[in-house]
Amino acid sequence: MDQSKGLSALSYLSFYFAPSILPFIIYVVSKDDFVREHSKKAFITQLIPIAFGVLYIIYFFISLFLTHETLAIQDFFVSSHFIALVALLIIFSITGIWNLVKAIKVLR
Repeated sequence: MDQSKGLSALSYLSFYFAPSILPFIIYVVSKDDFVREHSKKAFITQLIPIAFGVLYIIYFFISLFLTHETLAIQDFFVSSHFIALVALLIIFSITGIWNLVKAIKVLR
């Protein structure tokens, strides 16, 4: 196996053990354009679920302060938390599958 293909695949597979950290390190250290291109793509796709997770956490803490108002607001936040959590899980699943598929394609 070619070392550049292995590093590129490792960038994508790092979604499962070191998301965004390993692709960034590989991008900075590598001088091969093939590896740098794939590590940049892996880094960006691994930032997407992290960004949505941070937004969800912010939303969660904002809703904690606003739920003391009325029962209707509490019901809204409970249902919206469920929807946001399901959306977050879908985003994590899609990006995880996408990174796995890209790693397999790079290794071929």
